[in-house]
Amino acid sequence: MSFGGQRRRRAGGVLAAAAGLLLALAVALAPAATRADMASGWQAYTAGDYETAIRIWQPLAEAGDHQAAYALGMAWQITGRPGEAVPWYEQAAQAGVTQAQVLLGTIYARGSDVPRDLVRAYAWLHRAAEAEGPNAQLMLDSVAALMTAEEIAAAKALSATL
Repeated sequence: MSFGGQRRRRAGGVLAAAAGLLLALAVALAPAATRADMASGWQAYTAGDYETAIRIWQPLAEAGDHQAAYALGMAWQITGRPGEAVPWYEQAAQAGVTQAQVLLGTIYARGSDVPRDLVRAYAWLHRAAEAEGPNAQLMLDSVAALMTAEEIAAAKALSATL
């Protein structure tokens, strides 16, 4: 290899190392700010100040933080607006948050502020039960008892696409 080739490879390695360092720094800083915001939101939530919790968590959830989306869904639900919780639970549920899957399935099963949809309820609860989410199997069995075999088959197929 020529001296010029070694120099280019070394320069590329230095640039890659610098880019890696900047990426690591950005990742290290972002979670700290997010953790602080999440903690502030939980303080407000546990104090019963749900509107403040919503204001804190909404930008985080909009930025794609699935834990913030789950928390935001809880805040909307506890304020008596489960329909507002649905898109945030769906964001978290799609990211694999089993608690969000269970709550979302429950909202659809009950028709809480959304049209009752046992197929969608079963689909979300099925995903949560497969992940061994708390209370998921119990809720899944309760919903299944209200469904036909055809509806359950459709729900299982839907579950694979959620």
